[in-house]
Amino acid sequence: MSQSDYLSLSTALLPERDRLAIWREVYGRLLFNVDINPIEGAPFEARTELRRLRAVGLSSGWRTPAHFRITRPLLATASDNIVLAVVTRGRAEASQLGRDLEVSQGGAVLMTTCDVGRHTLLDRGRHLTVQLPRQALAPFLPDIEDRLMRPIHPRSSALKLLRGYVLGAMAMGEPAGAEMQLMAAQHLRDLVALICGVPEDEVAAQGDGPRVARLEAARQAIKARLGDGDLSAESVGALQQVSADYIRKLFREAGTSFHDYVLELRLAQAHAGLADPLRSHESIARVALASGFADISYFNRCFRRRYGLTPSELRKARLSGE
Repeated sequence: MSQSDYLSLSTALLPERDRLAIWREVYGRLLFNVDINPIEGAPFEARTELRRLRAVGLSSGWRTPAHFRITRPLLATASDNIVLAVVTRGRAEASQLGRDLEVSQGGAVLMTTCDVGRHTLLDRGRHLTVQLPRQALAPFLPDIEDRLMRPIHPRSSALKLLRGYVLGAMAMGEPAGAEMQLMAAQHLRDLVALICGVPEDEVAAQGDGPRVARLEAARQAIKARLGDGDLSAESVGALQQVSADYIRKLFREAGTSFHDYVLELRLAQAHAGLADPLRSHESIARVALASGFADISYFNRCFRRRYGLTPSELRKARLSGE
C-alpha cells in the first residue's frame, strides 16, 4: 500500500478452493511476511481492513482460528517493526523470544516482525493490530526488548484509548493528507508508549497522543449517550477515570466547550429527526426528549437560534417539500 492507502480484503470474495492460497500469498507474504496455517476442523475465512498512516500500519478484522507464523526463512525479508496485537473478541496464544503467552479477550501483546514467532487466534474472533518502526519508540522505550511478550491487561485504560483511536482512523472516509498522517502516526506512537508503561506526563512532554485520544474517547462517549438526561462532564470523566475539569479542558483546547459540543450534537440529532418523514408521527417534544433535551422551551430557543426557524416550521417545510 502507498502511504495513505486503505484496503479491504475478504475471503468471501475469493473462489472457495483458492481462497486460502490467495490469502497466504497476498495477506501473508505480500503484506505481512507471515506463514498462515488454519487450525484443523474448520474452513478458513477472514475479513480485514488495512490502513497505512506514514510508517504506521493498522489492521482490524476477524478470522477463523489459525496460526500466523514468522518462520526463519522469512527473516531475510523482515522489517524491524514492533507490533501491538489486540484480541478484541476471542482468545489467542503468542510465542516469541522463548516466551509463551495466553492472551485473553480484550488483551494484547507486543511482538516484533524480525524474530521467529507465532500468534494464534484460537476462536473465530476479531483482532486489531498497530505496527510501527522500532526506532519510532526508541525515545520513549530504550528498553523495548523488556516490554515484548508481556501480558497487556484488557482493563488497561491506555489500551482502551488506543482501540478507540484506531477504529476512528480506520473509519476515515477519505485518504488522509500528509500532515494528518504524520499527526496520527505520532499519536499512535504515544499511545503504544503509554500502553508499555511510560508515564503519561513523560509521553505528553514529547507528544499529545494521549490528550487527543482522550478527547476522541470523550466525543464517542457523548455520542453514545446523547439521549441521556444526566450526560455531563462528570459522567464522561468517570468513564475515562479522569476529572470533569480535565474533560472540560480538553474541549476548550479544541476550540469549543463541553456544553457547546453536546448542544450542537443534540440539535443536529433533533434536526434530523424532525426532517425525517418516517418520524412525522412523533411529536416535537418526543423528538426533543430523545435527543437529550429535558426542557422543551429551552430546546425551542436553541433550535431557532441555531437554524433560524422553529422546530414546527422546519417540520412543516420538510413535509410540504419546500
